[in-house]
Amino acid sequence: MDTLEQYRQIICSILIEHTKIPYSYGDIQHETIFDKEQDRYLVMILGREPVPELSPTATRRVHGCLIHIDIIDGKIWIQRDGTEDGVVRELTRVGVPKNRIVLGFRSEELRKNSEFAIA
Repeated sequence: MDTLEQYRQIICSILIEHTKIPYSYGDIQHETIFDKEQDRYLVMILGREPVPELSPTATRRVHGCLIHIDIIDGKIWIQRDGTEDGVVRELTRVGVPKNRIVLGFRSEELRKNSEFAIA
């Protein structure tokens, strides 16, 4: 199996595991979006969460991107990571080299001073 296909499988596996972590409050669901043609991978959150400061029964809609990863030019770009422990830690734990991971959510200037790929 080639490296690109391995990266796709690793990313999908990690993101699926994140969908199994329940929210401690509210009725929040996870959705995965895997676009293997464009190499774009997301975990979206959606649902309703309580707003007790408004009233005991008030809720607000939740909709957003928890994790967004792209594969660009053979490197894994972390575009958004809203997790507590970080997707990067999971990628390196399964053997993805740090020089193949780009912290896309950081400016290029900050990426220069990290142990990860610049671009």
